[in-house]
Amino acid sequence: MIYTFVLVVHSWLRWVVLLLGLAAVVRSARGWAQKGPWTDADRKIGAAFVGSLDVQLLLGLLLYVVLSPVTPGSLAALRAAMPISALRFFAVEHIFLMVVAVVVAHVALARAKRAQTPTAQHRRMVFGALFALLLVLAAIPWPSLPYGRPLFRLP
Repeated sequence: MIYTFVLVVHSWLRWVVLLLGLAAVVRSARGWAQKGPWTDADRKIGAAFVGSLDVQLLLGLLLYVVLSPVTPGSLAALRAAMPISALRFFAVEHIFLMVVAVVVAHVALARAKRAQTPTAQHRRMVFGALFALLLVLAAIPWPSLPYGRPLFRLP
């Protein structure tokens, strides 16, 4: 019961993460191109993107470490799981790429805040948020993949 609930929330929250990441990239790209000021709204959208990634990571870790019926077996026999794409994806690739994406997003926001000029702030946020967003996109189990999951999971 709790596993299904957390899995559904984790599945739906990805769309929030993707939309906020896209918004952060677009806002900062526009600010960079127009040499606009780094506004409170820019900071808030970046913080919302990072915060949504943090919540998504916590839910994912809860699934991975505590609730998943698959992970313990995959980790116990990691060498045997590696040739099986679905087990390898969820046991290693998904978690690794998502943790890296969260770190990249945090670093991008911190570097943007510390930049000396608004142009540098926007540029740092564009590249950092875009890289984090690409990592997230690469780590999502899209339905077309052999280990894919539905776009909209229902309880």
